[in-house]
Amino acid sequence: MGKVTGSRGSYAKTAERRRDIAQAVLDLVVEKGHRAVVTADVAKRAGLSEPGVLYHFASKDELLLAALQHFDDVELTALPEGESILRARERAVAGVERTNIVRLHTAMSGEASDPTHPAHEYFKQRWRRSNKLMADSIRQLQADGAVGPDVDADSASRLIHATWEGLQNQWLAEPGFDIGAELEKAIVALLGYPVEHVVGSPPAGRSRAR
Repeated sequence: MGKVTGSRGSYAKTAERRRDIAQAVLDLVVEKGHRAVVTADVAKRAGLSEPGVLYHFASKDELLLAALQHFDDVELTALPEGESILRARERAVAGVERTNIVRLHTAMSGEASDPTHPAHEYFKQRWRRSNKLMADSIRQLQADGAVGPDVDADSASRLIHATWEGLQNQWLAEPGFDIGAELEKAIVALLGYPVEHVVGSPPAGRSRAR
């Protein structure tokens, strides 16, 4: 039994150390941008040696991917069930305010289109997870009567995410427009219902904490 407990303790310690490293990378990305991240700075921030960091993540791409995964785990976990659509506008605005994270996401997403890139599988699964969350949110709105039954939730989810991603890319090139308002227009056009029924506040009788 002692060996099993020890093994579990070692596993937990390793997982905690990897989270600490991922958080250190994320902090550096926010402060300096992903291009300026170097292993020495990550090690110092995480309280480890450079070999200690490289033991867990063998390359800069792996370090940056760990930071994105950590950010998404926190961000998506904090999103209440069924509210992907209702929170879309505010999340789009908050997203571009974290400009360096968006730049990292955009750069790595493009590179990850290559199946041999270490982030390829992560982005594939991320799209699946995000599309499911939004499609489920649309289905909830359909059940509440705010969106018609003729809307294909899965297709609408993909189109909304594609619009969102495109707007982010445009904002990075030329900030200054209201990305939340533009995304809201696209959602209303795709779902076919007035904005007040789809974005911002849930239908009467339904809590935002759902």
